[in-house]
Amino acid sequence: MRKLLNTSLAAMALTMTSPVMAQDAAEDPAAVMSREQVDEIAGTIAGMFQTEPLTEEQQTRLPAAQQVVGKMMPDGFYGRMMGDMMDQIMRPMMTMFSAPEFVLMSRLEIAEEDIDTLGEAQQAEIMAMLDPAHDRRADAVVNVITSRMSGVFTAMEGPMRNGLSRAYAVRFEPAQLADISAFFATPTGTVYAEESMALFADPQVMQAMMQAMPAMMSGLGDLDAAMIEAMAALPAQRGYDDLSDAERARLAELLDVQAESLPDLVKPPETMDGPASADAM
Repeated sequence: MRKLLNTSLAAMALTMTSPVMAQDAAEDPAAVMSREQVDEIAGTIAGMFQTEPLTEEQQTRLPAAQQVVGKMMPDGFYGRMMGDMMDQIMRPMMTMFSAPEFVLMSRLEIAEEDIDTLGEAQQAEIMAMLDPAHDRRADAVVNVITSRMSGVFTAMEGPMRNGLSRAYAVRFEPAQLADISAFFATPTGTVYAEESMALFADPQVMQAMMQAMPAMMSGLGDLDAAMIEAMAALPAQRGYDDLSDAERARLAELLDVQAESLPDLVKPPETMDGPASADAM
């Protein structure tokens, strides 16, 4: 459970903060999911968000909703907006992680305090030896990721526009959609329609979100302790040693294996604070 939780939380962070992980995946074919696996995961996640079909009345509102959304999300807008946002997030992080002290810590087997004693000129000289392109590497990484992510978000634009249109058709009455469309036709409304969604990627908003990050993380509190407490109220997971002879026989029958092989097939249960045994690691 803890592994699943940590993996889910880390996946989002690694996507933005660790291009090295993406490079490792590219170099290790076994680390890359197949298209079938991606489709299966996408289908599972999509199935978590159940929606009701539009009613006949809502269907009649859809053209007006599509017109409104089209003004808010013109062709190419989503890819540009998300690409800009990724650039704003990635570039400062990569600049920080490409600083000499960070790079030297990863390239040299020496203590951190020894690196701190080096002067700027010494650090620069060592960096030039180990990575002559260190001052351009961060920009190259960010440019690649931003370009690729822009393409990804551009591909998402059609489905996003469709989903947003359906949401507007559900949430707004015909008269309200007409009012919104009329407002968007005014000079101020035109500007607002073009900028309303882009505001979420504005540097002012991004900076505020980053400044709020410590408060957000502290608001989680001791997540591990809370999870352990929640799991304590549930029946414990069971390993091979916890199964009765009848259960072992039935499990072997269900798996169509010899009962003698079950000890090697049934993994020890994992606990919230780590694997139950060294073998499980």
